Amino acid sequence: MTLYEKTDKLGGVFIAAAAPSFKEKDRELIAWYIREVSKLPITVKMNTEVTDIKALDADEIIVATGAKARRIPVKGADTAIEAVDYLLGNKTVGERVVVIGGGLTGCEIAYDLFLQGKKPAIVEMQDDLITTPGICLANTSYLRDCFKTNNVPVHLETSVSEIKPDSVVITHKDGTTETVSADSVILSVGYNPAPVATKGVHVIGDAKNVGNLRTVIWGAWDVCMKL
Repeated sequence: MTLYEKTDKLGGVFIAAAAPSFKEKDRELIAWYIREVSKLPITVKMNTEVTDIKALDADEIIVATGAKARRIPVKGADTAIEAVDYLLGNKTVGERVVVIGGGLTGCEIAYDLFLQGKKPAIVEMQDDLITTPGICLANTSYLRDCFKTNNVPVHLETSVSEIKPDSVVITHKDGTTETVSADSVILSVGYNPAPVATKGVHVIGDAKNVGNLRTVIWGAWDVCMKL
């Protein structure tokens, strides 16, 4: 068995997801998986990107190449920071931070910013935060309560019209616009599957359907049990 990884670390996007201070259990899980892989007869090839699966000498191929972050078609979006870049510490942010996207990742980023003493604000197009099914209710309820209790601005049913150097122009459901001051803007508007191949292979995880840790692990288990 051979595992190909195009970077110098195992864990994929889960490394970024586990980066906040309150995600220590997730970091422990990554470390556990790495230890288990090292104990098994698995050849791990780091810094190796597979671009042509036909070149692989294998009876079965599992594609777990993850997903790519979405962008939003608004003026100034190219100046915003990708969620992964913030989580990995590749980009620093100012005091006032607008987080575009109120899914789990966006809310965890806002919570992380709040814990640092910064002033986050969330902009979400849907009528509630974290609407993706299958997310632990205890976690989502805690985040909602935290934002409400600590007066973290949450703009629901609201779209982004423009990102400016020092603010974000948003449009509410009723058509009114508002300018929210921002030193930094973080984009967390979801992902699109990015499999390196789909034919003649087993596609799993976010490369198949963007989900969460549970769906990724269960999906991988189901595929492996059929091989």
